[in-house]
Amino acid sequence: MRKLFYIISIAAMVSLALVFMHIRPDNGVYRDDARYYNDISFSKAPGAYAGPFDLAITAPTDEIYYTLDGSEPDRGSIKYTGPVPIGDASADPNTYSMREDVSAFFDDEMRELYRQTHWAAANVSPEYRAPEQNIRKCTVIKAVYYDRDGNRGNTLTGSYFVGEGRGGYADRLKTVSLVMDPADLFDYERGIYVTGKLRDDFFAKINDENREEMLDSHWPANYSERGREWEREATLQMYDSRGCSLSQQVGVRIKGEGSREYHPKSFNLYARSEYDGNTVIHTEGKTRMCLEAMTLYFGGEDIYSKLRDPLMADICSDMGFATMTFRPCELFINGEYWGYCFLTEKYDEKYVERMYGVDDDNVVMIKNNYKSEGEPSDLDIYMNDMTFIADADMTVPENYERAKEILDMEGFIDYMAAEIYIARWSDWPTGNINQWRSRTYENGKYGDCRWRYMLFDVNWGGMMYDEGDATRDTIASTRLPSPVFDNLCNNPEFRDAFIARLMSMRENEFAPEHVAKKIDGYAAMMEGPMKEHYMRFFGTDDERFREEAEKLKLFFNERYEYIPVMIEANFPGYAMD
Repeated sequence: MRKLFYIISIAAMVSLALVFMHIRPDNGVYRDDARYYNDISFSKAPGAYAGPFDLAITAPTDEIYYTLDGSEPDRGSIKYTGPVPIGDASADPNTYSMREDVSAFFDDEMRELYRQTHWAAANVSPEYRAPEQNIRKCTVIKAVYYDRDGNRGNTLTGSYFVGEGRGGYADRLKTVSLVMDPADLFDYERGIYVTGKLRDDFFAKINDENREEMLDSHWPANYSERGREWEREATLQMYDSRGCSLSQQVGVRIKGEGSREYHPKSFNLYARSEYDGNTVIHTEGKTRMCLEAMTLYFGGEDIYSKLRDPLMADICSDMGFATMTFRPCELFINGEYWGYCFLTEKYDEKYVERMYGVDDDNVVMIKNNYKSEGEPSDLDIYMNDMTFIADADMTVPENYERAKEILDMEGFIDYMAAEIYIARWSDWPTGNINQWRSRTYENGKYGDCRWRYMLFDVNWGGMMYDEGDATRDTIASTRLPSPVFDNLCNNPEFRDAFIARLMSMRENEFAPEHVAKKIDGYAAMMEGPMKEHYMRFFGTDDERFREEAEKLKLFFNERYEYIPVMIEANFPGYAMD
């Protein structure tokens, strides 16, 4: 009995250790000794190495196959007969990075046509170029074995950065490697990253009589499709100075609206038990999180600096609304450098549970007037709540008190003041609105069934610093499309609090000297990696990033001067010092 107790105790301790290391016996995540809890293994752990080496693969049988292009190995793949030489793959010819069917902005004629038919493209119309130089690369290897009965074993995946493969930013940047079947990205019919068949079908039906269809906001393409049908499985691996900190299967989808036409494109990543048993993605480091979904974010419309979203989230992190965490990283797809991006959360019920302590089953979330989390009837509750605030006479104290029971008013004032301060317009508040509340009352501050706001997608309008943005009257431009804000401005208590908060932001969070320090900090971190990013996608390492950073500083300098003018114009009688 005592022996049995010891055996059970040892097994329990091993299982507990696996939990704390986020390791499953069947998903190929590394332990500290760089070996696998798996029946197939590599002789060296994936990660960065100074020089070349030979990689041995061991399995219960000698029938081992592997691939080097991200595709799933089978009996038609390379047969393993001895150690695989692993060297600096950067000297290999570029492959996936040479494709030009990933955006309309590679072709001069198509780019001009897109500019003519899309209002946003008149301001953001990048001239992409396939890289003329060899880009950084790593070796990706996927291996599998078959037992003596012909049964297939688990697939093992590794990414190896040799010599210059990880570049000079390994100490500052997390490296993310996505390894997946190239056809899932680039196939004409089912590839999620290309214009593909859907773009050709669209142009095939366009003629002089129905040419107005080209004025639609976005041209159809494979990468414009959504939903599980357009989700593809991939191996997600993360590397830092310690080696491989994560390796698991995820679902990959293209993220965004108009930014889907750009290159590189942002990705949403989903943990699903059907892929490898994991239901969360585990990230390591100072900002460790366990999420059902996350995003590899390339900046949306902010293609030249990628500063605006992380900067705003940073500045507003202590305000009364939700913000995301942005962690810089570099992405490799099937071994090829795919640019500088940010790893960030997705707003969903798990985010609310983690950040606000509300049970995820009790979260209602409405995005752009559509239910994104919750029950179908929740949308009716939302519409009734917003209709009351928009229509009721807010000069009546009882109505305003009821509005404060519906909205977290302090948080709403913070949210509206921040968006208005940065001169948000064009795609807000007509869109890019995300709100949440608890469906029923819970213990705790946030289980009070009041609507709260979530900041996202601030990369367009305002801070892009087009002509006149710093002196744009966004109080006036916000009131018309936002009847809730417009009607609340008729209440003296709300109006006074909103004006006071706008002026407080002017002297504190958005004070020019404060913002300039923030921008300089991001610039010091990003300028070097962004030069490589520019070379990869635009064929130049010019000073565009620094120019964008300086434009942001100028915007906040001029906005500081304009805020009192805007308040006086919209609220007569409020004399501003």
